[in-house]
Amino acid sequence: MKSWKSALIGSCALLAGVVPAMAGQVYVPFASNRSVDGTIYQTKVWVTNTGVAARRFDVRFISQNTDGTQGADTGNQLNVPAGGTLLLGSVAPSGSLGMVEISGAPQLVVNARIDAIGPNGSILSSANVPVVGGGNVIKQNATAHIQGLELTGRGTISDFGIMNLSNAAAQCTIKAYRSNGTQISQTSVISLLPLSERHFENVLGVLGETSLSDARVEVSCTRQFFPYAAVFKPGGPETNFVTPSFALDTDLVSGVGNTPGAVVFEAPGLYLNAKPGDSFKQFDIPLVEGVRYKKATIEFDLYVDKFPNGIFAGVTAMRRTDKTLYYGLIVRGARSKTILDVGEDILDGNSGPWKERTNYHLVFEYDTVAGKLTFRCIRSGSLVETLSGPINHLDLSKNGKNFRVDFGQTGVADGAYFPPIGWKYSNLKAVFEPME
Repeated sequence: MKSWKSALIGSCALLAGVVPAMAGQVYVPFASNRSVDGTIYQTKVWVTNTGVAARRFDVRFISQNTDGTQGADTGNQLNVPAGGTLLLGSVAPSGSLGMVEISGAPQLVVNARIDAIGPNGSILSSANVPVVGGGNVIKQNATAHIQGLELTGRGTISDFGIMNLSNAAAQCTIKAYRSNGTQISQTSVISLLPLSERHFENVLGVLGETSLSDARVEVSCTRQFFPYAAVFKPGGPETNFVTPSFALDTDLVSGVGNTPGAVVFEAPGLYLNAKPGDSFKQFDIPLVEGVRYKKATIEFDLYVDKFPNGIFAGVTAMRRTDKTLYYGLIVRGARSKTILDVGEDILDGNSGPWKERTNYHLVFEYDTVAGKLTFRCIRSGSLVETLSGPINHLDLSKNGKNFRVDFGQTGVADGAYFPPIGWKYSNLKAVFEPME
């Protein structure tokens, strides 16, 4: 069998004149290229360019139970023509299992499938594999349910896996239940490396069951995550992929035609790994023209590497392109101090929470009704700093301009403000709530 790199690149024609815009990532779980009882389970991925210009994208395999934040620049760069589709025929190395990261422009759409291939090369079964992005990732501390797992006399087994789609390590709590509601074995708490996948083969057998149908797994993680299961018959014609269940918590049809609601913008996974010459990322938030918003909540994960040699590190800002600065976060490294620029005033902390080579979760709440900005800094699950103060711009709207959230800094400013080289930004979520 070909190596995974040669098989991948062999499926694709490289093109010239590609537009290099990169916008986000999606992740494909259960990226497999391994043999189970003589049957090869192989994951394929399709990437289609819906735009009118050629596009470039990166594809990277992350082996199970490894830190995906390491080797972030080691993927393969491929091209797809306008309106074209590329089939990535084998996205995992031979004998391997993990997940695949695909990064590219918003004009690219992705789908995946796993084939069970018999010894003679025939396809015994196929099943769709989910593609995980901002629309279906499970929020941190939320609870997800995986239903329909089984271990039966006809030979079907159930594998179970969890993806940690965060730049920081996570802890996940797992419970399994029989169809009558009784718990199987005891509650498990496991650790996941940053941006990683853990996979458990024949999970019901591992839990001590010998024959069971309609089992359910309940899982919650301290970081955003995605659980899944594969129910299949090794060497046979059955393969089914199971994703998180849906709750009856919304009135879907009656919601059609309502006035515009909250605007939610997400960038899951790593979106800025600040390096010399590449230390700035900017997102335009798609606010609705003519709508005034009462509150914006911006949160993301941040890995602080070394403090810059200059006095200050430019971290993030929210602004409108008419020179309206809603807030800007600056860190004074030598004093481990937080400084918030709110346009005309400065808010600063008394004792700094910042440490080098440390992960943080940052939350900004810009509330025009209360007339204040609240900043929260969370480290290792504990709140280490809160800053709150009055704001100067109550017009939280598009107002004919572009509305942006910035991260990092392009270069040195005023000899004192330096880009945060080595710092890593991930898992952005921005929510803008409209006025009543």
